[in-house]
Amino acid sequence: MQVSNFSNAPQLTDAALVAEFQLTSDSQVFAELYNRYFDKVKIYCIKALGDEQNALDAAQDVFLKAYEKLDSLLNPQLWVAWLFSIARNQVLNLHKQQSHNHLEPVETCFTLADEPSDLDAMRELDRKLVALPRLLDKAPEGRILKLKYVEGRSIDQLCEDLHMNKSAVKMRLLRARQTVVELYERQAVRA
Repeated sequence: MQVSNFSNAPQLTDAALVAEFQLTSDSQVFAELYNRYFDKVKIYCIKALGDEQNALDAAQDVFLKAYEKLDSLLNPQLWVAWLFSIARNQVLNLHKQQSHNHLEPVETCFTLADEPSDLDAMRELDRKLVALPRLLDKAPEGRILKLKYVEGRSIDQLCEDLHMNKSAVKMRLLRARQTVVELYERQAVRA
């Protein structure tokens, strides 16, 4: 593994960091991804497992697997979804190993929702997340949504990139979000 002085990592998007790591295997690049997401993965594992020490171990295992398998991620923009799918699988595997000691059903353990009725909402959110990349490609203003939410650009950065004022950028974002919702609802009605 190559190690370099990669000082501009904090300014790069997640997708750019993933692509850079896939090219160079630079541990400092992966360290930046780790620093950005370790606490989020740990919190997910704590809520799913209910035990902080097991959650810490699980989160470490998630990042170890991510480090080892990051070359297999074909679309760097899906880094977060890919990382949390590893976390979810890790949690499910731990539940399987500990199933004789744990009486609560696995499905309710890994949800981040506080109420059982929120499980349907979590499933609907999963369906939306699966459909989102295709919807962003279909939407006329999908590019601005990708810049804002996938690449993490601020409103000010979008103003510069698109040569628009803030209110125009905000209006385009609003309309783009509405278009994606409409496309999703039309798709859901057809299904």
